[in-house]
Amino acid sequence: MPKRLAITGPRKAEVLEYEDQTLQPYQVKVRTELASGKHGTMMAPYRRTGPTNTTLDEKMRIFLPVQDERSWGWGPREGEPFNTGTSGVGVVEETGAEVTRWKAGDRVFGPMDIRETNICWEADIFELGEIPPEDALCIEPAYVSFHCVREGGVRVGDDVAVVGLGALGMIAVKLAVIAGAARVFAIDPIAKRREWCQANGATAVLDPLEVDAGLEVHKQTDGKGVDVAIETAGVYPALHTAIRCARMCGTVVSAGFYQEEAKGLMLGAEWHHNRLTMIVPHGCGGGHLPRDYPVWDQRRANEAIVHLMRTGRLSLPGLVHPIVSLDEGPATLQQIDKQPEKSIKFAVRF
Repeated sequence: MPKRLAITGPRKAEVLEYEDQTLQPYQVKVRTELASGKHGTMMAPYRRTGPTNTTLDEKMRIFLPVQDERSWGWGPREGEPFNTGTSGVGVVEETGAEVTRWKAGDRVFGPMDIRETNICWEADIFELGEIPPEDALCIEPAYVSFHCVREGGVRVGDDVAVVGLGALGMIAVKLAVIAGAARVFAIDPIAKRREWCQANGATAVLDPLEVDAGLEVHKQTDGKGVDVAIETAGVYPALHTAIRCARMCGTVVSAGFYQEEAKGLMLGAEWHHNRLTMIVPHGCGGGHLPRDYPVWDQRRANEAIVHLMRTGRLSLPGLVHPIVSLDEGPATLQQIDKQPEKSIKFAVRF
């Protein structure tokens, strides 16, 4: 039987056997070559630190308390392991009766779990072609980064700060450069992530543990601050740093997934006095449409990202690290949890 990497309990991941579902008419079966998850989103169910005693009411869009653990909206439940993957690359092995876009042998990429085979809808995957497989794995985090830049209103000549340099933040730095930002400040305590951003277009990199990053950004922008500050770390001190980086009436893009009660966030300071605007970009959370729908929808955004990858403008060398075997997966998740500085965006090679 094929195998998968799954979260089975608090800080517990295992390699499990599974059975493939029968293909529906518009689905394809892909033999996975490379697959990856998104660290921030994956660590919430792994650590069980998300909103475990509440769940989202989809109709009213409000979180409501629940008592039964089986109703919690995030994380593994007894007998229901939680997927670890968000994107993958592989070869089409079988097609449903109505599939016309793909045939056996095509190399494709798109939304996939970390498992040996993936059942995908034919419209959700893309031809790999000349795109490096490691870059293709980044389509899912790039979707969020893409909307951070677009919905944050980054324009040619703007100054931008990106706080938190996981895969989302690193890709946001690259996309802000592509969008024509004049200066891009990349802020993170991990040196190799800052070095990657500096090599990929960041104007300045700052270690928030060594300097007052907000103050330094203001100093390097003639006292004004940046037009758009993008926060992707998902911790409240990082959001506070992003707020401090922004200019009067600037925009703060809050893409981080905050999993605990707020600490280190002082809204009575720059947030209040500088009259900032904060947005959560499309691709975070769920159940909503892009702000400029229907002109832009999920398909168009993904096609734009794929085009940037195919033309070489969104090249992400070295961002996917480490690449491990499936059997090494559980230990890798443990390392991401305890030693995040040793990885950026892990992947499993089958």
